Amino acid sequence: MHRPANYHTKQGEAVLEYLASVKDMFVTAPQIADYLQHERVSISRPTVYRQLEKLVRDGKVRKYLFGGAPVSSFQYVDPEEYRQDFYHLKCETCEGVFTLECHEVDHVSRHINETHSFQVNDSRIIFYGKCKVCQQES
Repeated sequence: MHRPANYHTKQGEAVLEYLASVKDMFVTAPQIADYLQHERVSISRPTVYRQLEKLVRDGKVRKYLFGGAPVSSFQYVDPEEYRQDFYHLKCETCEGVFTLECHEVDHVSRHINETHSFQVNDSRIIFYGKCKVCQQES
């Protein structure tokens, strides 16, 4: 028997609910599995991966592979706040990843497209440096 594409499971709902509860963070599948197991949700790591891939396909979750990271990170897509263009800042000291919404950077992407005939995938732009907290600690 083949399940419909919009079929939902309790495990899938648990993964989505957790991601929604930490919507501004980037989390890995092992982190999600560990959290859910700690909360006594009966779910295996392979099931977490399958659910994440389905949620990515459905547009409910974004998947990232930040430069050099051995595993993908995932972030909840809030339908109320969805924005196509977004950028990321990655701290090279604490490894934190932050979402940046900046219209100045939008101009750079537009310039590259209009002047150099190259369409930039804005969702994959990552600026590396040092976050405010790490700057204050050094």
